[in-house]
Amino acid sequence: MQTHRQSGLEVGADFGVSLLINLVTQLLFYGALATAGRSLTFAALVLGLAVPRRYAIRRLCNTLVTPGARQSRRQSWCEVGVDTALAIVVAILLQRLCYGAPATWGKAGGVTVVLYAITMGRRYALRRVFETWHARQGELPLYGRPSSSELLQ
Repeated sequence: MQTHRQSGLEVGADFGVSLLINLVTQLLFYGALATAGRSLTFAALVLGLAVPRRYAIRRLCNTLVTPGARQSRRQSWCEVGVDTALAIVVAILLQRLCYGAPATWGKAGGVTVVLYAITMGRRYALRRVFETWHARQGELPLYGRPSSSELLQ
């Protein structure tokens, strides 16, 4: 199980990458409508809500892992999937709020699909990096490698 500090670092690293991807995607989809004020407002709302949401889901998922064990790859995908589903709904609604009529359901949905397709892969990769870091600190076996007790049998 991750410490509070590790969970915070993971979410913080994800935030920085998310901001950049969010701003570029808005510019690609909305062009001239993606003014600095509008883009930053949308990004701030989406990402500002994402940090506490992700942290809460991360801590909730930690309760499903036996102390001293690692989160499985399947559990990591489940965690990312649940969080992403919630984030998609929030992102579409916030685009409608920030961009108004130009944010048609198709355009808002397109931006959201692009953002969160990238998000799922990026967050899964970050999740695995932090799981490996945690395993090394706690001397837990890495996946695919037998633990020392397994070698002695």
